[in-house]
Amino acid sequence: MSGIESCGPVTALTLGLPSTTAVMHPRGRIAKERFYTNTRVSKRLRQHFIEDIDSITMLAVIRERETGIPTGTLTHEINVIGLEQSTGHPPLEVMEHIARTRDELTRHRSRILFVCVNGSMARFAVFRNANVAEGLMEGSVHMGEPVECESARIRLGGADLDAVWESLCAEIILGSSDPTRVDRRIVSRTRIMRLIKEIDQLERRHAKAVQIGQRNRLWDELQAKRHELEQEQQGETL
Repeated sequence: MSGIESCGPVTALTLGLPSTTAVMHPRGRIAKERFYTNTRVSKRLRQHFIEDIDSITMLAVIRERETGIPTGTLTHEINVIGLEQSTGHPPLEVMEHIARTRDELTRHRSRILFVCVNGSMARFAVFRNANVAEGLMEGSVHMGEPVECESARIRLGGADLDAVWESLCAEIILGSSDPTRVDRRIVSRTRIMRLIKEIDQLERRHAKAVQIGQRNRLWDELQAKRHELEQEQQGETL
């Protein structure tokens, strides 16, 4: 194990990945300066690289040759990159920049599964590109819940790497390994969270309202939002 790359206590093997996917030390060490030196990045992003990240390490490469899982139509490989954090601030801007840069270099055929390590805790993260057809209007980074490093595991499930990637994203973002229509479900989950917040606010306003006209108007708005939430929740289960 000492010969393979690590990010804090996390390695390809502790993540449950096949030993054939592990990157050997020091080949996986990536100088963070390469992402902001001699490139057009904002001062803000440069500071995030400098202040929020201690190290960037390629922990594993998941391809057909390492795993026997066939290459997908869209996904030819999945890179597992460890980010050792200097602070508790989630390095969202850093991950988005790395993911977009890698995406362009590989002509949209390589994906990145980030493992953000902060002391004894780890969080998985992925970047999803925009998918207008499914209602996802812009690309963004999605992070899973923090877990103890020793409990952080990656499961490679799927007939090909396309399915593996979708399954990983579903698990991290939605808490389900079901790989179907991940982007549509992300959009639906976002709407549900927004509606729950709006309903809570309307309930509070309705409870405080004194005038009959205002109470009736708020009640109608509340009922409409509850109906919208019910419809969205039914749609998510389809």
